[in-house]
Amino acid sequence: MNILFDIIQTENNYVYLILRLAAGIIIFPYGMQKLLGWFDDLGGGIGIKETLLQMKAKKIPVFITWMIIIGQSLGSIALIIGCFGRIAAMGNFIIFSGALFMHLPDGWTLNWLKKKKGEGIEYFVLLLAILLIIVLKGSGTFSVDYWLISSKFITR
Repeated sequence: MNILFDIIQTENNYVYLILRLAAGIIIFPYGMQKLLGWFDDLGGGIGIKETLLQMKAKKIPVFITWMIIIGQSLGSIALIIGCFGRIAAMGNFIIFSGALFMHLPDGWTLNWLKKKKGEGIEYFVLLLAILLIIVLKGSGTFSVDYWLISSKFITR
């Protein structure tokens, strides 16, 4: 049994492509904000130094903070191109599960009316559902994973 084959195995399915691209595009700004300081209008840490300081203030260990920075920045790119999509999706599933628990006290809905302190969890529930599908079904068509499988570059 080839474990690499099992990790990247996927179907020629456009649904998984659409979900993978959606997840990657949603996560990309968060990763680039933390890694390179882009997208400063998202709030939160800007660049690695500020991200490390803000996560420290929230009592998040430095190692975990680095995993978040790497997972969101490189993981979002991996999702967009469909390279090791299951691994990228699982890493971000773990990251956004943590975010969900951090936002749980803020209720279900996002802060549309600016009447509460933080954002709710509805966004995270949707993103986690998308990521879970990618973990279970793979990257889909037009992905590095599918190309490796269909070209017989990696076989069972």
